[in-house]
Amino acid sequence: MENNFLSNAAAASWKRCHEFGLVPTDPIDDDILTGIHMQSLLKQNEQTIQYTEQIFEHMHTDIKESGQMALLIDPEGTIIHTAGDIDFSRRALAVQLQVGANWAEHRKGTNAIGVALTERKPVRVHAEEHYFKSNHFLTCASAPVFNAIGELIGIVNISGKQENFHAYTFTLACLAAQSLQNKILLEESKKEHLITLRELDYSSMHHPLPLLSLSRDNRILRANHAAMRVMGGDVIGKPMPKLEGFAVQTLHNEHQKLWQSVSIRRVTSNDQHLYTFHDLVGTCPTFLQRKELAQKASTADFPVLLLGESGVGKELFAQSIHTASARSGAPFIALNCSAIPDSLVESELFGYARGAFTGASKEGNIGKFEAAHKGTIFLDEIGDMPLRAQAALLRVLQDGRITPVGSAKSKAVDVRVIAATNKDLAAEVKAGGFRADLYYRLKGIPVTLPALRERSDILALAHHLLQKHASPCCAFTEAAKRKLLAYNWPGNIRELSGILMQAIFLAGDQPIDADHLMLEAAQVDETMSESPSEDHPLTLKEAEIKAIKMALAASEWNLSKAAAKLQIGRTTLYRKIEEYGIT
Repeated sequence: MENNFLSNAAAASWKRCHEFGLVPTDPIDDDILTGIHMQSLLKQNEQTIQYTEQIFEHMHTDIKESGQMALLIDPEGTIIHTAGDIDFSRRALAVQLQVGANWAEHRKGTNAIGVALTERKPVRVHAEEHYFKSNHFLTCASAPVFNAIGELIGIVNISGKQENFHAYTFTLACLAAQSLQNKILLEESKKEHLITLRELDYSSMHHPLPLLSLSRDNRILRANHAAMRVMGGDVIGKPMPKLEGFAVQTLHNEHQKLWQSVSIRRVTSNDQHLYTFHDLVGTCPTFLQRKELAQKASTADFPVLLLGESGVGKELFAQSIHTASARSGAPFIALNCSAIPDSLVESELFGYARGAFTGASKEGNIGKFEAAHKGTIFLDEIGDMPLRAQAALLRVLQDGRITPVGSAKSKAVDVRVIAATNKDLAAEVKAGGFRADLYYRLKGIPVTLPALRERSDILALAHHLLQKHASPCCAFTEAAKRKLLAYNWPGNIRELSGILMQAIFLAGDQPIDADHLMLEAAQVDETMSESPSEDHPLTLKEAEIKAIKMALAASEWNLSKAAAKLQIGRTTLYRKIEEYGIT
């Protein structure tokens, strides 16, 4: 067929088909997706198919009477739902116009489905505009469907015999696609709105600070758990007596109805700035599991033992547990047990009386436990505490009382203990370097934090730290990303943060390249940076797995972005991930 008889879209498609090496008289690719792969595809598109059935139901009479059929196609070109005239459907089976068949251009030549997928716009392909002669009996119209972020999620197609051509078919396909898109966007909007409301409700109820919502006349409309603990469980409907000295935010809606959102913790100028769980950033499943465990631990008052290498963020976790707990309004006191001389550990922990020892303050001094009364004490590097101080600490944990050095009087203290160490305390107990009874006292809720090299979100974490350190935020080159992933990170997050600050300085206004990352050469994982030798090339399967893993890591497991990097369809990527067991 001469190009001057083709529409612009069909002519461009014919050119692509020539480049694919397709011949109009050749047999058409008739590979049909069936079995478990087809079931998986239908399950993946279950919601979209359900919406489409509702729309096609309204069109059923018109489509059937005109001898046509309506189809829904997934983003890869595979037909996943059909409806319409039975007689035409039987004729259409001869050219695989059926569920499971793929109508992408490189398989079926120029056709409305394939062109709409490629051009991402509505198109009609009539009779001899089809590339393969066996499809010349068809006239088809297709229109794409997009989601809220502009991703192509499917194609609506209406097909029939060319002698049954109707001018309104193209308009009908566009209207059906628009109806489907609107329905999907509306349902997504409803779900997002519901999730937002649930997130707000969850955040409010689990916020460490007492929070209230008040009416215009200062009556309590809502109260979270923390507020109810302070004011009682029957506060709803009661007046809020005084507002002086509290944080207050006035809100109103479009009808000018007013509410006051109130934090009933008194605002002071010397409040500590402590980390919260919101500040603990990461997408690694192991990290998220530990974060969830720590969040659960914050709701109880048991001792917590944080384990992990130096630099993994143990103190940040300790602060977050405190700020999420009922003790958040009281002090958080941190003590590095390895930085205090043996002779002074007890006086640091429990204080000392006047004249307790040479060089002591004449007035005496309170210790960390007394300073943390009603709050939390964080004992960092607890594995380095001397045995004599361990015995004194054990007595405090058992009795809830402290005795300052040089004093005969004890004091009651109400303190939650969070301890941390980079040592194997169980091994230290066996070696005699740590008391077993103290170990089991501290090991109320053990939380082991993963080393940075064990995490799957190094690039995401590095980007987050860049945003904190640089304004505007820098970017990484691909070489820099590979270097970050190949490094073993002996200093963990603390080392990563320092390396990035140095890299920002060296890079200036340019993207951060591999040369800007001043890493210890001995810590580079050679298996990550070496290429396969010519003697031992990768198999096709190994190459595919490696390419998929690299794309997933670079896109932080965004399947659409990863598929775009690999230049394959999202469904194809999803199928290969399942086939190769990639996690």
